[in-house]
Amino acid sequence: MADPSVLQKKAEIFLERDVYPLLKNFPVSEKFSLSQEIKQSCFKLIRAAVMANNLTVVKKRLEWLDEADAEKTLLLVLFGIAKTQKYITQKKLFELQGKLNEIGRIIGGLQKFFINNGQQPKK
Repeated sequence: MADPSVLQKKAEIFLERDVYPLLKNFPVSEKFSLSQEIKQSCFKLIRAAVMANNLTVVKKRLEWLDEADAEKTLLLVLFGIAKTQKYITQKKLFELQGKLNEIGRIIGGLQKFFINNGQQPKK
Protein backbone atom coordinates (compact mmCIF):
# COMPACT_ATOMS: atom_id res chain seq x y z
CA MET A 1 0.00 0.00 0.00
CA ALA A 2 1.27 3.45 -0.88
CA ASP A 3 1.83 6.10 1.76
CA PRO A 4 -1.02 8.59 2.10
CA SER A 5 -0.79 11.37 -0.46
CA VAL A 6 -0.72 15.07 0.39
CA LEU A 7 -4.23 15.28 -1.03
CA GLN A 8 -5.47 12.49 1.23
CA LYS A 9 -3.86 14.04 4.31
CA LYS A 10 -5.31 17.49 3.54
CA ALA A 11 -8.78 16.03 3.04
CA GLU A 12 -8.57 14.06 6.30
CA ILE A 13 -7.41 17.12 8.25
CA PHE A 14 -10.17 19.21 6.65
CA LEU A 15 -12.78 16.67 7.78
CA GLU A 16 -11.40 16.29 11.32
CA ARG A 17 -10.51 19.88 12.14
CA ASP A 18 -13.01 21.90 10.14
CA VAL A 19 -16.05 19.89 9.12
CA TYR A 20 -16.84 17.80 12.21
CA PRO A 21 -16.66 20.71 14.68
CA LEU A 22 -18.71 22.86 12.29
CA LEU A 23 -21.47 20.28 11.87
CA LYS A 24 -21.95 20.05 15.64
CA ASN A 25 -23.41 23.57 15.45
CA PHE A 26 -25.93 22.74 12.72
CA PRO A 27 -29.58 22.38 13.80
CA VAL A 28 -30.74 18.90 14.76
CA SER A 29 -33.21 19.08 11.87
CA GLU A 30 -30.24 19.05 9.45
CA LYS A 31 -28.55 16.01 11.01
CA PHE A 32 -29.78 13.63 8.32
CA SER A 33 -29.84 16.02 5.40
CA LEU A 34 -27.31 18.81 4.83
CA SER A 35 -24.93 17.62 7.58
CA GLN A 36 -25.01 14.07 6.26
CA GLU A 37 -24.50 15.23 2.67
CA ILE A 38 -21.44 17.27 3.69
CA LYS A 39 -19.94 14.33 5.59
CA GLN A 40 -20.60 11.93 2.71
CA SER A 41 -18.98 14.30 0.26
CA CYS A 42 -15.90 14.56 2.50
CA PHE A 43 -15.72 10.77 2.71
CA LYS A 44 -15.99 10.50 -1.08
CA LEU A 45 -13.23 13.10 -1.48
CA ILE A 46 -10.94 11.07 0.81
CA ARG A 47 -11.87 7.84 -1.00
CA ALA A 48 -11.05 9.40 -4.37
CA ALA A 49 -7.69 10.62 -3.02
CA VAL A 50 -6.86 7.12 -1.72
CA MET A 51 -7.83 5.50 -5.01
CA ALA A 52 -5.88 8.01 -7.10
CA ASN A 53 -2.84 7.42 -4.89
CA ASN A 54 -2.97 3.63 -4.87
CA LEU A 55 -3.73 2.87 -8.52
CA THR A 56 -0.98 2.54 -11.10
CA VAL A 57 -2.93 3.05 -14.33
CA VAL A 58 -2.72 6.74 -15.24
CA LYS A 59 -6.18 6.85 -16.83
CA LYS A 60 -7.78 5.42 -13.67
CA ARG A 61 -5.82 7.84 -11.48
CA LEU A 62 -7.11 10.75 -13.55
CA GLU A 63 -10.67 9.47 -13.26
CA TRP A 64 -10.40 9.37 -9.46
CA LEU A 65 -8.83 12.84 -9.43
CA ASP A 66 -11.82 14.06 -11.48
CA GLU A 67 -14.06 12.47 -8.84
CA ALA A 68 -12.16 14.25 -6.07
CA ASP A 69 -12.49 17.56 -7.91
CA ALA A 70 -16.24 17.04 -8.33
CA GLU A 71 -16.64 16.34 -4.59
CA LYS A 72 -14.63 19.45 -3.77
CA THR A 73 -16.97 21.49 -5.96
CA LEU A 74 -20.02 19.89 -4.35
CA LEU A 75 -18.67 20.82 -0.91
CA LEU A 76 -18.36 24.44 -2.03
CA VAL A 77 -22.03 24.38 -3.05
CA LEU A 78 -23.13 22.69 0.19
CA PHE A 79 -21.26 25.20 2.34
CA GLY A 80 -22.87 27.98 0.29
CA ILE A 81 -26.26 26.53 1.18
CA ALA A 82 -25.24 26.36 4.84
CA LYS A 83 -24.32 30.05 4.68
CA THR A 84 -27.63 30.95 3.01
CA GLN A 85 -29.48 29.08 5.76
CA LYS A 86 -27.38 30.97 8.34
CA TYR A 87 -25.81 27.80 9.78
CA ILE A 88 -22.36 29.30 9.18
CA THR A 89 -21.05 32.87 8.97
CA GLN A 90 -19.62 34.60 5.92
CA LYS A 91 -16.20 34.53 7.59
CA LYS A 92 -16.44 30.77 8.12
CA LEU A 93 -17.57 30.29 4.51
CA PHE A 94 -14.49 32.18 3.25
CA GLU A 95 -12.25 30.07 5.49
CA LEU A 96 -13.77 26.82 4.18
CA GLN A 97 -13.57 28.06 0.59
CA GLY A 98 -9.89 28.85 1.06
CA LYS A 99 -9.15 25.37 2.34
CA LEU A 100 -11.15 23.75 -0.46
CA ASN A 101 -9.35 25.94 -3.01
CA GLU A 102 -6.04 24.65 -1.63
CA ILE A 103 -7.30 21.07 -2.03
CA GLY A 104 -8.38 22.02 -5.57
CA ARG A 105 -4.89 23.29 -6.39
CA ILE A 106 -3.40 19.98 -5.18
CA ILE A 107 -5.87 18.05 -7.36
CA GLY A 108 -5.06 20.24 -10.37
CA GLY A 109 -1.33 19.80 -9.82
CA LEU A 110 -1.69 16.04 -9.65
CA GLN A 111 -3.84 15.99 -12.78
CA LYS A 112 -1.27 18.08 -14.64
CA PHE A 113 1.55 15.82 -13.43
CA PHE A 114 -0.16 12.60 -14.51
CA ILE A 115 -1.17 14.06 -17.87
CA ASN A 116 2.37 15.30 -18.60
CA ASN A 117 4.54 12.68 -16.88
CA GLY A 118 2.24 9.76 -16.26
CA GLN A 119 2.81 7.87 -19.46
CA GLN A 120 4.97 4.81 -18.82
CA PRO A 121 7.95 4.58 -21.17
CA LYS A 122 7.53 1.98 -23.89
CA LYS A 123 10.13 -0.76 -24.09
